[in-house]
Amino acid sequence: MKSLRSILILVVTLIVAGNLPSLAQTPEQLYQRGLVKEEGEGELQDAIILYSQIADDPSADQALRAKALLHIGMCYERMGTQEAVEAYQRLVADFPTQKNEVAIARERLASLTPVIEKVSLTPPIPKFTKIEIPTELSWSVRLSPDGKDLALVSEEKLWIMPLSGNIGPEFPGKPIQVDTDGIDLEWTGLSWSGDGKWIVFNEIPHEDRPENEKLNQSIFIVSTNGGQPRKIIENYRDFSEKNYRISISPDGKKLAYSSVENNEQHIYTTLIDGGPQNQVVDIQAREPAYSPNGKWIAYVEDKALGYAGGNLWIVPADGGVPRLVVKSNKASSPVWSPDGSIIAFVDEESNKQIKLAPVKEDGNIAGKVTSINVPEGIEKIMVLAGWTPDNKIGALLTTKQEYSLYTLPVKGGQATKILHDCLAIQPRWSPAGDQIIYITTQNGTIEEAPNFALASVPANGGSGQLFANKQNKEFVRPSPPQAGYRFSPDGKSIVLAGWMPGDTTIGLLPATRIWKLSSDGLELKKLTNESGSFEDLSPSWSPDGKKIAFIRYSIQEMVGSSMKIDRKSIYIINSSGGEPELLVSEDEKSILLSVWSPDGKMIAYLTRLKDSECSLNIINVDNGTARVVCEIPNFMPTMDPCWSPDSRQIAYNDGNVIKIVNLSNGGIEDIKTNLKDDVNVIYNLDWSPD
Repeated sequence: MKSLRSILILVVTLIVAGNLPSLAQTPEQLYQRGLVKEEGEGELQDAIILYSQIADDPSADQALRAKALLHIGMCYERMGTQEAVEAYQRLVADFPTQKNEVAIARERLASLTPVIEKVSLTPPIPKFTKIEIPTELSWSVRLSPDGKDLALVSEEKLWIMPLSGNIGPEFPGKPIQVDTDGIDLEWTGLSWSGDGKWIVFNEIPHEDRPENEKLNQSIFIVSTNGGQPRKIIENYRDFSEKNYRISISPDGKKLAYSSVENNEQHIYTTLIDGGPQNQVVDIQAREPAYSPNGKWIAYVEDKALGYAGGNLWIVPADGGVPRLVVKSNKASSPVWSPDGSIIAFVDEESNKQIKLAPVKEDGNIAGKVTSINVPEGIEKIMVLAGWTPDNKIGALLTTKQEYSLYTLPVKGGQATKILHDCLAIQPRWSPAGDQIIYITTQNGTIEEAPNFALASVPANGGSGQLFANKQNKEFVRPSPPQAGYRFSPDGKSIVLAGWMPGDTTIGLLPATRIWKLSSDGLELKKLTNESGSFEDLSPSWSPDGKKIAFIRYSIQEMVGSSMKIDRKSIYIINSSGGEPELLVSEDEKSILLSVWSPDGKMIAYLTRLKDSECSLNIINVDNGTARVVCEIPNFMPTMDPCWSPDSRQIAYNDGNVIKIVNLSNGGIEDIKTNLKDDVNVIYNLDWSPD
């Protein structure tokens, strides 16, 4: 997935305001700013931040500190919170010589005392500001050091966008493309130098590299004014997007990054101008982040080459003893506050919160971790984009994405929703047409992937029910998008491609095999059980239920979590098991998503030579003769060809359109769903038995 429908939100982190620097302003200047925020703009929470810096400053004038406390109380009183009483009480206790302010505070306390019990004890809620960015964003977003601009990657190009434009603070200015001399950018990982003059980025690897370097990616540095980028280093980092997060030191002289070798990932530093690589810590780690003073590097303990997280640590940037900051199963995306006293991060087990971990200058832990909850309607935090000098955290967030299951007349018309707001992919009709099975997760949301499960729903709509495998404690885990999941013609069994916990693995991945499950959940049988480095996928039944066709990928080698496939083939096996027979094999092209025709004469499948070049094919089961039915310009992993019951047509999904191919003349008809414009992806299809 190269892009995400996302929004950028700037979060005012009120919880930690007392720990942030005053940016060299005098208490008098801060007080005047506070008055503007309170009385001129009505931004009470922003005013409290400024007043608190004065009230907590022992070097400030006593009269000014008392005035600041009085205004803190008045702000909280207008907000209706208990902190108003606390501010007035502190003023009376700590500044008795300030007669005028104390008198006002006592008066306010007297009026508040009868209703203290009614005052909300809820702490102030941070203010969220949504910045409407008129483009699809990848995960490459990073705030500039001064907080005024956003660096982002869109369509493999580098852009700098002012966060405040001419029509208002919530609308960005005109984005400017940074000239990278033709080098295309990877979709995750950017870092600014401390002076805002340089940006470090990841390059998309080129196919013309030597075979042993094809998966390597280079890290470049380029001026924010554009020009010829300078290559810093080239290495291999596997495929998790988190592995590509990088950090340049505040002085712009060093780069911190991760590298994978021998299936282990470690963090290194090197000079921007070239030099040796220095491993930072012994444990596997990723996502380095330099502190503002350049003395520390925060990082996340790595597991499974970026596909699982760990604890949050810091280590001296020049080497030394690491310090554990927070114990976490899935810490990610650390960013430092401008004064280096706090590290904000995301715990992906609670990905609707920004976590704040206080850290002392000597690296010791300064207190408990606190949290900021994102607003209602936000699905998850994708990545933190930085922390600005005026105390704002940038976060790339996604709004809630709804998954639903629909039925639609073949001739088009109005789609009918039969399952609401539940992850439901690869729907399959029962032979009687009264049930639909589908792949989901335990709670019906995408967060639990890849722990997929099987469920069913009545074809006329209702509540989905998870399948329960009554014979085994663990259910077979499907392997979307080629899990298959199809009913036998008699409706008594389901065939699928999947794996069980504890099965044989190929490198880091489970070895997927073909399974047969009784529709009542009582019987489970592994049909392809022979050992070897291969993946069995996309099974489908012959119309008499006696045979099953499936795809087999022979794995030549594993590089991290990436497999190099030597041969792609379609096999046929008896539905009771046995030795599979080869039908067709390809060396150059990928074979995907095979499905047997209802008349039993043909198997349809996709082939793909490159990412975007795809064709729909059929092969005669008896003689092995194959032909191309049509070319498909834009391949998607979620494409799901299915046959009409008379075997004369094949339907497949293409973005938000359903296409039906007539096998007799090659004509293609688009079927409209009449869904809303924001329903923009059709994931999978199946043709009803009638």
